[in-house]
Amino acid sequence: MYAAWGNFVAATLTDAVAREIHPTTLELFLRIPIKPRTKADPSLLAKAFRRGKPYADPYNDIEDKVGLRFVVLVSADIKIVERVVNTCPNWTAVRARDYEEERRQRPYEFDYQSVHYIVRSKDELTFDGVTIAAGTPCEIQVRTILQHAYSELTHDTIYKPSVQASPEVKRSAAKSMALMEATDDYFMKVREWLDAALAPSREVSAAVDRLYRSYTGLVPQSSPLDTLLIDHFGQWAKEGFEVELRQFLDDKAFLADRIRKRAPVDLLFRQPAVLMVYWAIKVAPRSAPENGPLTDEELAPIYSDLGLARPVAQG
Repeated sequence: MYAAWGNFVAATLTDAVAREIHPTTLELFLRIPIKPRTKADPSLLAKAFRRGKPYADPYNDIEDKVGLRFVVLVSADIKIVERVVNTCPNWTAVRARDYEEERRQRPYEFDYQSVHYIVRSKDELTFDGVTIAAGTPCEIQVRTILQHAYSELTHDTIYKPSVQASPEVKRSAAKSMALMEATDDYFMKVREWLDAALAPSREVSAAVDRLYRSYTGLVPQSSPLDTLLIDHFGQWAKEGFEVELRQFLDDKAFLADRIRKRAPVDLLFRQPAVLMVYWAIKVAPRSAPENGPLTDEELAPIYSDLGLARPVAQG
């Protein structure tokens, strides 16, 4: 039952997070695969009877009989996962550990960090053919990849009662955590800068994606080529570009049929940014292809569709 509940929580969360972060993919957002884990009997018995926990009813009081981890890149991404955890209608969610609150209470300490939630099924449900009782708990840990690395290195040693780490080891671990906090801050600054720098290209990409779908009726098959096309030909997209491109496509309605015919056999015409290529060549037929990602052979049908001759390279 606990294994089924863990699988249900993992599937529900990954689907919800995927919708939340779209168009970013889960493969880029999550740093390790989601794999629910149930406590083995020896681990469960040790926690119940050997670790000094004041459990009145050990089996029911232990809330991490099944758990899973979300490992993300930077601390801001933790907020995204938390938002999804707290808004899912299938369970109640209680934050069991909040490292940000611990920082506020002990600002001079640098210690193990992670956000922990306990989610409990609201109602009885069935998943993978297994009936899951109402109130079944699952622990969710949400960490950055730096916090995860620190935990993997130290948590099973320094923080266990059976291990008496030396002051030197504890001091080194604290310095490591301090450095990781600083690194996370720097990562966030870099991300902010990159987001600002990439914003114009993302706006162009979103515009051509919308127009490609409505204009051709096709579902685009975006690839790294699409990004290369946007990066190069997007420099001809000025303010009001989407309106002008839409008018251009309306005036040349025949291009939709040309794109539909070529798309099944030519990757270029399955990229939304092919519309950007048409536009840039129309605006700047001589300079647009210079130093670009497309060969003369790849550009030939686009020039032909527009009734233009491909400029001959000089020198």
